[in-house]
Amino acid sequence: MRRLSSDPMPLRLIAAALAALALMVAGCSEAGLDSAPTGEPGGPAPAFSVPALSGEGRVTLADHRGTPVVLNFWASWCGPCKKEMPDLVAFAEEHPDVAVIGLAVNDAPADSRRFAERYRVGYELGIDRRADVAGEYGATGLPVTVFVDREGQIISTQFGSVTRPDLEAFAESMA
Repeated sequence: MRRLSSDPMPLRLIAAALAALALMVAGCSEAGLDSAPTGEPGGPAPAFSVPALSGEGRVTLADHRGTPVVLNFWASWCGPCKKEMPDLVAFAEEHPDVAVIGLAVNDAPADSRRFAERYRVGYELGIDRRADVAGEYGATGLPVTVFVDREGQIISTQFGSVTRPDLEAFAESMA
């Protein structure tokens, strides 16, 4: 019968591997998304003003007062963000009565711009470099999509990839 080694090193390696696996399974989490959220379903959507990804002007929630809003937090390095982007782009094109706003979180602006060009994003994009806005909305990983009604109240928050049926259901509820 073979005896197990008393060396604790293999156990440490296994523990480290399991911790790394847990982070990968959690999605595209990123440090900096840890402030206490104020934007919860049923409550008011926190106001924000961030630099536009284009480098010209600012992106604000206040500019869309009276309009339903789909607010999507994403990053160019996030795999699930890449998966959901075509649905967001198509939804924005087909529903001009709903404002779609994308905020690139913890991402280099040049990488975000390349990402937006690759996916032909035509809706408003801003940069949330330090994840301050994402933290206000309770994002602890990416992607996160927040649905805001005409009165500026949060209807729901989707943690993880948003789907076309999710987006269509929101548009129907706002019709």
